[in-house]
Amino acid sequence: MKTILSLFATMMSLCVMAQPIKLQSYSQDSSLPHKLLVKALERAHLNYTHPYESDKDISNARILNDVKTGQLDVMWSMTSKELEQEYQAIYIPLFRGLLGMRVAIVTQHNEHLFKQVRSLDDLKRFTAGQGKTWPDTAILKANQLPVVTTLKYPNLFFMLEGERFDYFPRGVNEPWDEIVSHADLGLTVDPYLVIKYTAPLYFFVSKNNTTLAVALEKSLNDMVQDGTFNTMFFGDNQVKTVLSKAHLSERLILTIDNPALSAKTPLSRKELWFNPLEEGVQ
Repeated sequence: MKTILSLFATMMSLCVMAQPIKLQSYSQDSSLPHKLLVKALERAHLNYTHPYESDKDISNARILNDVKTGQLDVMWSMTSKELEQEYQAIYIPLFRGLLGMRVAIVTQHNEHLFKQVRSLDDLKRFTAGQGKTWPDTAILKANQLPVVTTLKYPNLFFMLEGERFDYFPRGVNEPWDEIVSHADLGLTVDPYLVIKYTAPLYFFVSKNNTTLAVALEKSLNDMVQDGTFNTMFFGDNQVKTVLSKAHLSERLILTIDNPALSAKTPLSRKELWFNPLEEGVQ
């Protein structure tokens, strides 16, 4: 009976694979995850389609539900233990861990706040500001870093300017546009420090779609091995902007733990992760 059920499941998977793979992105999406996914599918000789093409304002809740019901085949998201329990992750970090590197917004008169910081204990003398429900908040608190929180993201800029806390950690792709949009508050980006934790962005498929998961994993690993992945990573406009502005190799990198990380995270595969001390802008 198990053999018959296994054969039936395989046949069903092959039928699904015969249909175009349904993506969460739209056809003109210029993001790195979209470009990597299209390249991986093409290398696996799989066709694809964009069910959200005419409606780009899709909630995360709908995306999650559509993958479960088969209305969508592939999505991407920052991972968590809960997400990996509900969906099948493809364990290749799409931004090579870059999104787990945080730089801080500080007030202009505190531009040199972190100049003398050399350790995590030094950083504990200062208080961060974060959203109350953000996963980053739990990570900072788990590492005994003082945090002030608010439910409303826009409040954080005014709270920083009002000295309710000392610094506002942001993803490396975020702070420069934010200080421009809040130019009247006198904010700047700290030039000395990176707070780094492992928070990979993965592709996810339904737990039932093992054939697609295997195909994507093989394509992406082939892309890593032949250099295509790195070429696309360093060629991405967002990544190039981040690396040119953040000067990560010139900063002190403080690594902290992420307690929400699953045991399946491929930490031993060094080729999957960006190390700013070893790799420069290409």
